Amino acid sequence: MKSIHKYVIISCAGVLFVTSLILPQSCANTTASPAGGPQDTIPPLLVATIPDVNQTNVSTSLKRIELQFNEYVKIVDAAKNIMLSPPPLKNPTVRTKGRGIVVDLQSELLPNTTYSMYFGNAIQDNNEGNPFPVFALSFSTGDTVDMLMYSGLVVDASTLLPVENTTVLLHVNPADTSLQKSLPVAATRTDAYGYFVLRNLKDTLYSLFAVTDQNNNYRYEQTGGEMVGFSDSLIRPRKQMFTYAPEIQPYFLTDTAGLLRRPAETNVFLFRERSSRQFLKEYKRIQPRALELKFGTPLAEIIKAEIPGMDSTQIIRQHNYYRDSLVWWLNSPAVPDTVLLHLTYMATDDSLNTLVPRTDTLRFAPYADEEAAAQQQDNMNNLGRGRSERQQAPPSVKPERDAMGINITVLPEIVNDKGFSVKFKSLPVNPDFSSVILTRVTPRDDTVSVPFKVLRDSLDLCQYHIYPETYMEGTQYHFVIPRDVFRDINGFPNDSLGTSFKTLLSEEFGALHLQLQDVHAPLIVDLMNEGRTQILRTHRVNSDTTLTVQYLKAGKYGLRITEDLNGNGFWDTGNISLGKQAEKVRMFRFPSGSPLIELSEKMELTQSINVAQLLNQNVTLTAPAKRR
Repeated sequence: MKSIHKYVIISCAGVLFVTSLILPQSCANTTASPAGGPQDTIPPLLVATIPDVNQTNVSTSLKRIELQFNEYVKIVDAAKNIMLSPPPLKNPTVRTKGRGIVVDLQSELLPNTTYSMYFGNAIQDNNEGNPFPVFALSFSTGDTVDMLMYSGLVVDASTLLPVENTTVLLHVNPADTSLQKSLPVAATRTDAYGYFVLRNLKDTLYSLFAVTDQNNNYRYEQTGGEMVGFSDSLIRPRKQMFTYAPEIQPYFLTDTAGLLRRPAETNVFLFRERSSRQFLKEYKRIQPRALELKFGTPLAEIIKAEIPGMDSTQIIRQHNYYRDSLVWWLNSPAVPDTVLLHLTYMATDDSLNTLVPRTDTLRFAPYADEEAAAQQQDNMNNLGRGRSERQQAPPSVKPERDAMGINITVLPEIVNDKGFSVKFKSLPVNPDFSSVILTRVTPRDDTVSVPFKVLRDSLDLCQYHIYPETYMEGTQYHFVIPRDVFRDINGFPNDSLGTSFKTLLSEEFGALHLQLQDVHAPLIVDLMNEGRTQILRTHRVNSDTTLTVQYLKAGKYGLRITEDLNGNGFWDTGNISLGKQAEKVRMFRFPSGSPLIELSEKMELTQSINVAQLLNQNVTLTAPAKRR
């Protein structure tokens, strides 16, 4: 195995073919292993390339690039791994031929240009799937080969997890429009670690971008939902390529330690921009008395809205924080089966790319309850089955009356800080919580009334938060909504509803005490699960403080800190045309160096965090999450 690794390094220095003649042919099997024999674990050997490595004065009319191996090979994920930099007008095609790989060029090469043909992890032997190391072939259509390189790390701006197969682009034109209209002068892709190396660069200034290039056209297309990232300043490559440079070593993917040691000169944070084109994206009837409108960009400006036969004061408007998703509740004595809405709003004119008034007449068909329709379909399916099966189906029970839907959600681990919630399915009309009852059970089994505060959610008009004014650990609580206390916009009253929950004992759980220092701007502090896919607790902080996160079970946790510069309590994305990065996010690394802390049962940990220092740190390489 050592001889193979040494061979690949030597081949990168330009003596592929000669070395292959010296190495004994028994180094790799070219056929399947004999029955009962040892499995072939040796990767293919590269024996020749056309053009040669670092060959100069290659013809601009070159039609194909070839790699020859000592055994039959196959190509895996060609579109993901194989690319030519600088990218041509038309992408090349790739195929196998005998014991080699052929790249057919579809466009003329540029004169006096150094090219890098990246093969990534695309090459495996045909029998056992043993991978050939990450490989790139360099050559030039001029007299010299450019030999500078630049490396970095691409991560998701909100989670800081590496983003694989992101296309990294270099432009010499600093105008932001170049990213949408022009091909780059150099390109590469990130590996599973989010790591990239741009090879064979000139000594000049570049603008650096990264995009999740879904159609492989080396341009950024916002309307396609692509993510984008960019460097705040121009970059200038300084590092020379040489045989043993760690950035370009032919590592195998199994060499985690070696891959993590690679130097990264920059961080690029990917975000998904909010659309800059305002339009009515979607509209639908979500309840008999509720209409939903969704717009292309935030801050939808509605000039006029009319529903025939309905006064504007009978429309109760609800919106999300960004005001691009609206729900209108119709609070009139009667609502027609089909609702017509004459809507005038500011929309983007495609020819002028400016906002102009637009009027649409929207038709909202009669509301169809999808759950009820599904249940009806199930009943019909049951009718189509045999008699014995039909007899087994439970009889449908018609409710005694139409009642409003209410859902109570209690999470015992956060009741002390966040209370619990009451969510109405439809808009409640003038809700009065004075008849609602909250009690607790004393150690002597007595029932004691507990006063509580009620706050309506700042955005969701159907959600209310309940905060007990007295909180006791290890105590049973009962929350009861009596019958006919509330009435919704449909005129439906509520049935009686209740829930019981028991508060937790802090001595039975772990806790984190976070001493936040040097806080200069509002922060969002999130405790996350191991995979960073779920926020378990969240706090908002405006100054130096100590946060205590209680009732933690044994397990692994991550700590994410977001610099909430505008203090809106949300992570805000970036805007490339304005040169605005997404709000800064960092994962705190615990003293072990890991972004995860493992709490054992009932463990308490106090951790000091210098926030200013943390937010100014570069993100470092981490191993990608294991694929399941």
